[in-house]
This record gives sequence, structure tokens and C-alpha cells, in this order.
Amino acid sequence: MHLKRWRWLAVAAVLALVAAACGDDDADLSGQSLEVMAVWPDDSGEGINFKMVLDQFEADTGVDVTYTGAADATILSTRVEGGDPPDIAFLPQPGLMVDLAARGALVDIEAALGDIIDRNYADVWRDLGTVDGTLYGVWFKGANKSTVWYDVAAFDAAGVDPPSTWDEWIAASEDLVDAGAGAVSVGGADGWTLSDWFENVYIRTAGTDNYNALFSGELSWEDQTVKDALGFLGQILTEDFMNGGSANALQTNFVDSVTDVYTAGEAAVVYEGDFVAGVIAAETTAAAGTGFDFFDFPSIDGSSAAVMGGGDVAVTFTGTEAALAFMEYLATPEAAEIWAAQGGFSSMNNKVDISVYPDDITRRAAEALAGAELFVFDGSDLVPAALGATAGAGIWGGLQEWLGNPGNVDSILAQIQTEAEAAFGG
Repeated sequence: MHLKRWRWLAVAAVLALVAAACGDDDADLSGQSLEVMAVWPDDSGEGINFKMVLDQFEADTGVDVTYTGAADATILSTRVEGGDPPDIAFLPQPGLMVDLAARGALVDIEAALGDIIDRNYADVWRDLGTVDGTLYGVWFKGANKSTVWYDVAAFDAAGVDPPSTWDEWIAASEDLVDAGAGAVSVGGADGWTLSDWFENVYIRTAGTDNYNALFSGELSWEDQTVKDALGFLGQILTEDFMNGGSANALQTNFVDSVTDVYTAGEAAVVYEGDFVAGVIAAETTAAAGTGFDFFDFPSIDGSSAAVMGGGDVAVTFTGTEAALAFMEYLATPEAAEIWAAQGGFSSMNNKVDISVYPDDITRRAAEALAGAELFVFDGSDLVPAALGATAGAGIWGGLQEWLGNPGNVDSILAQIQTEAEAAFGG
């Protein structure tokens, strides 16, 4: 209680200075330092692009920024436990923010950033940056994981249009198979791809309340809504539609599932998030628009448009003047536009100038993310890692077993539920 009160007084004391610093590009915070930690390695494309964002903040304010690219979240946890956290960290999972807030490690940013977040973000992003009524996070880099990628030439050859409904997708898959093309490539060797498939179907068939309940441990994996969703999923992930059937899918990793479409020509469709475009560009010669494109994950039985996705949220452990200035900078469209112009980035900020994205395909995916009326976070990122992020176990392992043995759905869901109860401490 005393710690929270101290933090509030510290935030209040620097508010006027922070507002000035962030509202004026010529504001001088020289002599102040800032340590920023994120999941993007320094020498990676993402790390290099993020440094461009940091460089602009340094140029605008005079703050000396040190960047640490730490892909392993345990590094951050160790620093926090040791009483030496960075000023700012980017977290890839809302669950991690909840854990840190429960430990009293985060600074309340409502007074400093509440207004700008309300101006620049849809309500869902304020909600996802809030824990128990307190605003802690600014969402910066996002991923639209409701994008289905297709081979334009294969669709044209089969006389198929991008589907907007589930029934249209099934019909299109049948036409593709009749034309001699595999209907869909699946990277089932990476269990997270199957989790993403399931989550897109589940939000469209079971609705938001059930989605939130399932991924918070309040709803059983043996519930009929889960069985119904798998029933729908099984209409697309069939032995006839998947290139090479389930046996091949379970041996194919994510990257190969993409190249199997755009290099090997073994299928016409691959599902995954907007980052697929980066894989296509890096691993194939397919051109945006003429070689590859995407359609939104289709509506099921008239379901409303929905986006399932992920992202990275910035939080501050210190609430210093420089830290709060940087947090406010992140909430501006200008900060996001620096990275957006480089590609491989989608912003949740709805004030970002869409024209800065490098191509129409990237613009469409980013616009859908920022403007989503119904957005849900990747379910496997909302649950404990033992359930949602462990190879061969939990949700990933269970869905892999289901793909190979869909007739064993009851026993598979019973096993996932057992693991869910253990993960949630039930």
C-alpha cells in the first residue's frame, strides 16, 4: 500500500514535465538516462527497426537510451526479482503484465497517459493494458492473426474467389482440389499454429464470453462449445484438403507450410498471422498482390467480424520522467509510423497514417487490427505456459493429437482439461 502511494506521488510530481517533454519535439531531457528491454534481438530485423524508434526519441529529447534485446522472459523476471528492473520493458503476453502488476512491480500510468490512449486507441487496447482497474500498459507492436494467405494464380486457375464465409471456404477448397491443387497447407509440427486455427474458429462459434472463460480456466475444455468448434475446424482440416493429409501436416513446420504454397506449389492456402508476408518475402519470389494475397478469416454461421491476434505491451517499472516521456511517445502515431514504414509491423494505434505502410496488403492487415470492433488476444498467450506454450503438451500437444486422431476428441479434451486444472492451480 505504501509502495503504491509512493509511486503515485512520484508520477504526479513529474506529470507537468512529462507533458511538456512529449508535447514539444525540442524539449530537452539531456542528462537523463533510460533502459529499455524488449524481445527483439539487437541484430535482428525487428531489433534494428526498433532502434530507429529509439533513435528518434533520443534526438527529440536528449535522453540517453540503452537497449537490451532479451528474447528470454526469464531475464526480465530475474532482474525484477533482484530489485534491478529496466525502466521500460515490452511484454509479449498480457498474462505477464498481470503477474508483474500483482507483484507490485509496475507503475500506474493513468494520469500520465490515460487521455492519449483514449484518443489514439480503441477501447479494447485500454482494457488489455489494464489490470484490476489500473492502467499499466501501452500497446505498440501488434499482429493480426486472422489472415488467411492464398496463391493468387492457383485461385485464378481454379476459378475461385477469396471466401468471406465458412461455407464459401469449404466450397472453394473443394474446387481447388478438383483443379488438382492442395486446398490448404498446415504447419502442424509447430503446435502454436493449430492453437491459432482453433482460437479463430472458437471466437466465431462460441463468442467472447466463452472465449474469455475458456482461456482463464473458468470453462472446461470438455465443454460442448469446444467440441463444436473442433467439429467446424475438422471441415477444413480434412485428409482430402490438407496437402499430404494429417501425417504430412504434423511433420511440417510453420515456415515450410508457407513455402509449400509459394515455392513448392503443393497447396493454394496457408493460414497464419500477418507476419506470413515477411516469410513469403524472405523465403520465396512471390510478389504481393500478383503472387500472394490474404482474405480475412471467414465468418461462421453469420458470426460478426473478429480479429484474434497478439502484440507487445510497454510497461514501466520506475516511472521516471524519462520513462513516462518514452511511454507517451510510444502512444503517438509518429513513433509507430517509423517502424510501420519499414514493414513487418502493425500498430494498434488508430491515428497511424495508413499510407506509411509499404504495400496495400500490409495496410489492410494493419487497418483491420487497429479498427477491430471485436478483438481477442491469442488464447495460448493468456494461459500459463505449461498449458499454452509447451511443445507436445497442453493445448499445442492436444490439438496435434486431435489433428491425427479426430475421432478421439473426448479423451483428448479430457487430457487438456486435466492439464488446464494443474496449470491454473485448480
